[in-house]
Amino acid sequence: MKIRHITQAAALAMIATVATPALAGVTVMEKGDSKLKLGAKFFLNDTDYRTEKNVAGTITKTHNRGMAVDRAYFEARYYFNSDWMMRFTSDVNANATAPATKAPNSKGSNVFLKYAYVEGKLAGKAAVLRLGLSHTPWIDYEQGLWKHRYVSKVAIDTFKYDSSSDLGIGLKGKLSDGLFGYWVTATNGEGYGTQTNHKTAGTGTDYDVRLGAYPVEGLTIDLQYRHGFHGTKSNTSAGTLSVLNQLMVSYGSGHDYRLGANYILNTQKNNATQATTAKDEVIALWGWGNFGNGVGAFARYESQKDKFNAVPVKSKRYVLGMEYTPLKNINFSLAYDRTNISNLGNVAGDTERKTRYGLYSQMKF
Repeated sequence: MKIRHITQAAALAMIATVATPALAGVTVMEKGDSKLKLGAKFFLNDTDYRTEKNVAGTITKTHNRGMAVDRAYFEARYYFNSDWMMRFTSDVNANATAPATKAPNSKGSNVFLKYAYVEGKLAGKAAVLRLGLSHTPWIDYEQGLWKHRYVSKVAIDTFKYDSSSDLGIGLKGKLSDGLFGYWVTATNGEGYGTQTNHKTAGTGTDYDVRLGAYPVEGLTIDLQYRHGFHGTKSNTSAGTLSVLNQLMVSYGSGHDYRLGANYILNTQKNNATQATTAKDEVIALWGWGNFGNGVGAFARYESQKDKFNAVPVKSKRYVLGMEYTPLKNINFSLAYDRTNISNLGNVAGDTERKTRYGLYSQMKF
């Protein structure tokens, strides 16, 4: 056994925790065709967050500011050979609400199992099997194009139409020398934050599909179709059926820039009566560019419209930022993120404004 870059003791300590998408990792052990890689990624942000609500003419304001570890991922990947591997990942993030007490033993973080899967090539790159708690087809893929997850999620993650990871089985691949790509999953549908044991609860299976075409270098054209219950169907409930359709087109040149546009339609139905209960339309425009010497900029616009209710909720979100990359795996950004919501709660005239700005950072190995 050959240990590289870090000591054996450090490697064993890291295995106890574990990771996130798109980490190169550090090889710490090799034996024959097998090898072990470890990686980590942190989102460390110092931001100012303000909200202002106007409900029935009464205005309420909140203001929070401070440092946060928004995400801490640790990862281990074990490659049995060039065809088969397994991955184990943990995700640590801050609680949405502060602990009820500030006592020394109170905790302000959540720890999740993010990924635990085995992957194998059944027919080279044309058919790759995934089994376990794994990525869903879309979110991680779009994050790889957007490249600024540490500042802002992608649209279907922001609006909670899909989860970035779920329990199930999947098949993905690239065809015609990479001209086409696909990823199909059948999952429990609840996402990695719940993971109910479906021996005792839940009877629905969710299906998620991404189909892509890449006709020229730099151009991506992708379609998503998601059909399922998000874990709401059980032995005692017919559940809520959600159907998501998405189209995304993006174009870019390597590490220099990328521009993208998404159209999303998400519909919900009462599964017992098949009556529509919600219908949202989302348009997202986003892009980033690098100017040289580690300096870049990025922007994102999202518009969500309720197309079902007589008094529709509408929201518009704007993200602007400047980025500095002193090293390949370290990023700093000064960013401004604002969301304006009208007809809050489907009540005409009620509004909410959410503003967040400050220093965002990402570091990984």
